[in-house]
Amino acid sequence: MNFSAPCFLLVDDHALFRTGLGMMLGEYWPQAELRHAGDWAQALSSAREVSPAPDLVLLDIQLPDGHGLDNLAQLQTLLPGCPILLMSAQVDTERLTQAQARGAAGLVSKMASAREIVAVVLAALAGTPTFATGSPLSRSEPMRVLEGGAASRDRLHALVGEAAADAPTPRQRAILAYLGRGTPNKAIARQLGLSENEVRAEVSHLTERLNATSRQQAYAEALARGWVTP
Repeated sequence: MNFSAPCFLLVDDHALFRTGLGMMLGEYWPQAELRHAGDWAQALSSAREVSPAPDLVLLDIQLPDGHGLDNLAQLQTLLPGCPILLMSAQVDTERLTQAQARGAAGLVSKMASAREIVAVVLAALAGTPTFATGSPLSRSEPMRVLEGGAASRDRLHALVGEAAADAPTPRQRAILAYLGRGTPNKAIARQLGLSENEVRAEVSHLTERLNATSRQQAYAEALARGWVTP
């Protein structure tokens, strides 16, 4: 594997979330190859037919045509040796235990910060499974991925530097993209599998963070910062 230019297979049924996740990964690995799958069938097709195999799969735990935990073994058989990192809107003890028992490379909350997600991705690429006890990952523990010496401390700091603190999460990027389309909160919630209150809180946070006075102004500022694409 070329550590500076890995190949990622992103599996999530929400296209805008996948786009946001891909943009975030691209900021840390500019030469990375990004493959997309919108459901379980597409993920299997990519695993069977596209070569070379990806260096890492980021798999939504809940897809419309299959559950990530239940189908993990099938993907592991098709991609032997490829770490599979599970992502979920909800991370609890039961899911953490199941993911670890079934050989996942980790389980990370979709609500985790960019810094936290990149830290777990880096650990998975280095062969260090990472499981947290909180949701999202505790901000005090992102450096725990260095346990076992699988990745150098300098490399981790280079990829998960202080700039990541200002980076939006993939979910926030997706919400901003919906704002640019003029999508109401109720529809955004339905598309992303969130409650309307969660969307409202995120919109309020993003608007304040971007010093915007309206949803469209927030989108325009995010566009100017390169957080979303037109």
